[in-house]
Amino acid sequence: MKVDFAFLADGAEAIGGKLYVLGGAFDTIWAKKFPAVHPKISFVMRMIFEPAELDRKHNLEILLMDEDGKNIAKAGGPLEIKKSEKTYKGWPHPFLAVMNFINLSFPKTGDYSFNIVCNNNAIKSVPLRVASIIETTITPQ
Repeated sequence: MKVDFAFLADGAEAIGGKLYVLGGAFDTIWAKKFPAVHPKISFVMRMIFEPAELDRKHNLEILLMDEDGKNIAKAGGPLEIKKSEKTYKGWPHPFLAVMNFINLSFPKTGDYSFNIVCNNNAIKSVPLRVASIIETTITPQ
């Protein structure tokens, strides 16, 4: 299996093999105060499974980690991709998924990452920076 693509969005849905995205492909969250709570992040990914990987049990996890390797949040679980009669024999099979993370709390500024782990193997990392907004007051002269 391989990751065809993975990115973050403000919102996304996978319906009927198609992807509907709102505010996709960002890599930075700007916050006024910490801990910063972000209302929703959609983690979007498309994986490609080879024929030998179909009809087998896999374990898929999406781990949100801080720069020190501390786990902030996770999603996922058992996964089994069935062979499809719509796909020609021997063709790879796509798996499109959206995992929504609601009210994530980021304790501090820094580098975070969403890591795709399948069968205990890290296969892709999607970076996310959390930065502080410095507000300035402009005084008229």
